[in-house]
Amino acid sequence: MIEQLKQALATGKRVAVLMGGASPEREVSLKSGAALLAALERRGWNPLSIDPADGRALASTLIENRVAVAVLALHGAGGEDGTIQGMLEMLGIPYTGSCVGASAVCMNKILSKRLFRDAGIPTPPWEELRFPDNDPEAGMAQLTLPLPCFVKPMSTGSSVGISRVDDLESLRAGLLLAARASGPGETRVLVEQEVRGTEVTLAVFDDTPLPLIEIRPGAGFYDYRAKYASGGATRYLIPPEGVSEQAMQRATEAGMAAGRVTGCRGLYRVDLILDAKQTPWVLEINTLPGMTATSLAPKAAAAIGWSFEDLAERILASAGLETCRADF
Repeated sequence: MIEQLKQALATGKRVAVLMGGASPEREVSLKSGAALLAALERRGWNPLSIDPADGRALASTLIENRVAVAVLALHGAGGEDGTIQGMLEMLGIPYTGSCVGASAVCMNKILSKRLFRDAGIPTPPWEELRFPDNDPEAGMAQLTLPLPCFVKPMSTGSSVGISRVDDLESLRAGLLLAARASGPGETRVLVEQEVRGTEVTLAVFDDTPLPLIEIRPGAGFYDYRAKYASGGATRYLIPPEGVSEQAMQRATEAGMAAGRVTGCRGLYRVDLILDAKQTPWVLEINTLPGMTATSLAPKAAAAIGWSFEDLAERILASAGLETCRADF
């Protein structure tokens, strides 16, 4: 791919980093995109930055700028859910990250949980609640899982709209928060049983696992602030402390199985919890992991000696068109 790309650039074509967008994760996306843009510039690729939310027609912008490859640094709806990927497929522009189907499936927390369950991949018990976004009591009446639980919007990332609930009042507030993050109208919300234990994440690149990282928030759970606040109290441990080699292997196998059943490719990240018996439970998959100064995938890559520039160039080289191969 790199040699083909160099030949294309010699004819005046460009590498474009797509960043920003209109989702609630816009600010994180801009930081991810800026980091990738700078890394590719340092390697001499002369990339172009494109924001799908800048008011211009995206397809026309890509064509006018003779974009040969799109490096995706988008997060959330409209960028990580298969919509941009489908447009790039139609234009014949190779792109980084997972294909249309895998992107759509993994962005939909409820659908991905069903795939994990049906494939025998351990995932915490969960329920789907449906209710109008101004009527959380209707959602509360449907819940049968015991508290504490996590309430999550169906299709957001970066922990946007997620809350831990341990009583009826916090459940009501959590449902409202998740509903608002999901958008207006009838709302589908995921409620997931809390599994207490060690939180770990597995980054995978080209079907090869990178080292597991243990995440230790300073307080509470690993929410938006814990993820992105610079100088925060969250600790990242490579390898995880107090976790046996066998447990790390099981977690890696579970994460890889989750990626394969959903058809992920390129760089993606699987979030898991190891319970008191060190049994792994898959929570979700991020098909376009963050690339900010506090992001996890670059930390995992650094642990095996890849610089950020190495990782950025490998991501660029992994670009392609539809190659989803889910292990159904």
